[in-house]
Amino acid sequence: MADPGSSLATRPGVAQCLDLYAKLASGVCVVTTRGATGSPVCATVSSAAAVSASPALISLCLANGSRTLAALRHHGSFALHILGERHRPWAERCADPLATAAERFGEEQAEYVHGVPVRTDALAWSVCAVTDVRAYGDHHLVVGEVLAAHTGNGHPLLWYDRAFHGQGGGAVHG
Repeated sequence: MADPGSSLATRPGVAQCLDLYAKLASGVCVVTTRGATGSPVCATVSSAAAVSASPALISLCLANGSRTLAALRHHGSFALHILGERHRPWAERCADPLATAAERFGEEQAEYVHGVPVRTDALAWSVCAVTDVRAYGDHHLVVGEVLAAHTGNGHPLLWYDRAFHGQGGGAVHG
């Protein structure tokens, strides 16, 4: 056990926390909803998690200033897409803070399920009704009740050590 006065017991700064978080391997997801004009908006997240099977609940985190967070709070529902390796270009576009909503969603066709834009070619997807949104630090935790879901086949796109990775553990290049 580290001595409370040692450097090992010192509260980490932001950079050290980000280094720590970079070692959390996670699946890459894109969350979509409808913007104020009805057009699709999206963001890439690596912080999605199953909360409960009964009732079916999923959580995700979005940055406080996220356009997608504002839109899903207004719309009251969202889709969570679990991405396969082939979806890396979409993940990159949805993560680009300088891209417009139209550029982020791209040319891909969306089907609307419960009024939410869904890319049905994702590895898996769910449409959720927002049940709770809470601020924690520089992000908001969003919990949604699953209204519809679909699973397909393929290998997941992963995020680890600030890079996309495929099933073999190597970096996936776009």
